[in-house]
Amino acid sequence: MTRRYWNINLEEMMEAGVHFGHGTRKWNPKMAPYISAKRKGIHITNLTRTARFLSEACDLVFDAASRGKQFLIVGTKNKEADSVAWAAIRARCHYVNKKWLGGMLTNWSTTETRLHKFRDLRTEQKNRGAQPSSEKRCGYVEKTIISFANISGRD
Repeated sequence: MTRRYWNINLEEMMEAGVHFGHGTRKWNPKMAPYISAKRKGIHITNLTRTARFLSEACDLVFDAASRGKQFLIVGTKNKEADSVAWAAIRARCHYVNKKWLGGMLTNWSTTETRLHKFRDLRTEQKNRGAQPSSEKRCGYVEKTIISFANISGRD
C-alpha cells in the first residue's frame, strides 16, 4: 500500500468538534491510549493520533476503490442523512441513512430476500395498470412499499 498525502488539517478538525468523545462515565478502557484529557465530563480525543489513523484509513479506501471494491456508507443521524446520501450517490456506493436494521450484514440472506421483495412490489406497482387487482392488494402493496422506502432510504 502506497502512502499518499491527505490534506487533513487539525484546526478544521477542532472546529468540526472531532475531538469531543463520549462521556467519562460511558467509556471502554481499551480507548485509553486515544484519550488525551477529560473536561466537563467528556473525554477529549487525541487529534494528532486521529489524523494519522484517518490518513491510513483514506489510503485503505483509496486502494480498495482503485481495485473496484464496493462500499457501504452508513450514517443514520438526522444531521448527516442528507450528506451521506449525497456522498454515496456521488461515489456510486450503497448507503443506509434512515435506519440500520439489526442483522443487515450478518444475516444477509434475509436482507437480500427482503430487498428482492421490495423490488418485486415496485414492479408490481408500476405494472398495476396492465393487470387488474383488488383494492386490498393495492393498499397492501402501497403500505409495504412506503415502509420499505422509509427503512432503505430509497424513493
